[in-house]
Amino acid sequence: MEPLLEQPTRRRIFDVVCAHPGASAREIQRYADLGWGETAYHLDQLTQAGVLRRERGGHRDYYFPGQMTWEDRRLFQALRRPAQRHILVALVDRPNLTLAEIAPAAGLGLSTASFHLRHLLAAATVEGTVAGNVRRYRALQPDRVRQLLHQYRTSFADSWIDRFVEAWSGMLEG
Repeated sequence: MEPLLEQPTRRRIFDVVCAHPGASAREIQRYADLGWGETAYHLDQLTQAGVLRRERGGHRDYYFPGQMTWEDRRLFQALRRPAQRHILVALVDRPNLTLAEIAPAAGLGLSTASFHLRHLLAAATVEGTVAGNVRRYRALQPDRVRQLLHQYRTSFADSWIDRFVEAWSGMLEG
């Protein structure tokens, strides 16, 4: 065991991050039931030692286990945001949708879906193709999105996602 993780508070924080990859510092604080100063101090210690990774996403820092791949960290940053998670699920469930089809499938308004779709495109989690004057979108790693949602399902606490994971579970276990 990593000597740094022998300290109980650090172990608790590490375990929280492993169970909830991509959680923000405040989420980690709540899950670990610690004070803010204690959480921030130990997150810094674990990050400096390379046990955890801190990545900036928007105006927040997200924490990941140190061994998690760059691709999975990128996907988790999207999956942690409900609107982006719902768009990814819609595209995994039904690839090659237009923006007008994505919005209702993800339970979003058109402008909200467009905003979050731009972020997913910039993060290279979704790709758009043009045929004539129609742009269609698809998730770039649909199988990995399914696996991560299935594996970390309880981390998202999203009943909307539960329906899709249930439908996909036969594919994931088979």
